[in-house]
Amino acid sequence: PYMLSEWKKGEYVELAKFDGYSSRSEKRDGYAGARKASIEKIRYVIIPDRSAAKAALFSGSIEVLSDLESGDLKEAKARKDITVTTAETMGLSGILMQTKDPLLSNVKMRLAIAHAIDTKAIVDAVTQGTAKANNSPIPSVSAYYGPPQGELIAYDPALSKKLAAEAGYKGETIKMITNKRYQPSFDSAVFIQAMAREAGINIELEVIEWATQLDMYTKGNYQMMSFLYSARLDPSLSFDMFSGPKATQPRKVWDNPEAQTLIEKSMKIGNQAERKKIFDTLEGMFRKDMPMLVLYNGPDIAAYSNKLEGYEAWMAGQPRLWGVTVKK
Repeated sequence: PYMLSEWKKGEYVELAKFDGYSSRSEKRDGYAGARKASIEKIRYVIIPDRSAAKAALFSGSIEVLSDLESGDLKEAKARKDITVTTAETMGLSGILMQTKDPLLSNVKMRLAIAHAIDTKAIVDAVTQGTAKANNSPIPSVSAYYGPPQGELIAYDPALSKKLAAEAGYKGETIKMITNKRYQPSFDSAVFIQAMAREAGINIELEVIEWATQLDMYTKGNYQMMSFLYSARLDPSLSFDMFSGPKATQPRKVWDNPEAQTLIEKSMKIGNQAERKKIFDTLEGMFRKDMPMLVLYNGPDIAAYSNKLEGYEAWMAGQPRLWGVTVKK
């Protein structure tokens, strides 16, 4: 319902209401349903620094902050001029483990790391209670999420030590890449380092710029990495985003030909029950191989001025300005 009006590089993108657009009448639902443009112009302002973005919202310079840090949640909720909206998304936050690494190529070592981690404690701490622990690649809000996906990996330091010993681990340092651009991702890495230490696993954090980390991810150049994926709205895509042959796609985390065949099959059938069986099978295979420890689905946390009405966070985690009005 909006069209490009003006773009000032590095500063803002301005959209204007498109009068030729005809909205549907159903209730707004994701990207579908009613998309009524009630505001004449919308300006997306580029504010790279998160603290500056928060200050802009609190001062009234902007009306919507579509990506509020969980650490700022309490402060935003305490304000009478601001409304906070949250939703579970289909994004994924987790810890990648390079299966081609000499140490981590042993699945028992990867399982040892997984059992050293109290996922629920980490998620409660880093998201301020706005997300739930989820060890499955399938988001908890998905229609395909069921008992196999909902079972959390047992936090068992004793089992972790046993598996590490069976893997031949002798206290070698494992390097985990993280960044401070996405604070919850960094915080998760810190918690994991501490929990792993309690189980006798020595993890060293290397904090780098996000752009550098993304390049290392693309090349598969890491031992462990605290990472996050944007929302995928179908389980086939959730699995596909990290599954594939490392020889030709080094960014892929899970290299299992049998799994790749099942993922491809799931994309070609429409029967929900048949797809559910495939996804449940993939879930078991994924947990057996443990190429990545999924922690949670990142929350969509947005804050907006009380001058507005109708803004809502939702599972895709992207701002929707249609259906939003200015109070009179």
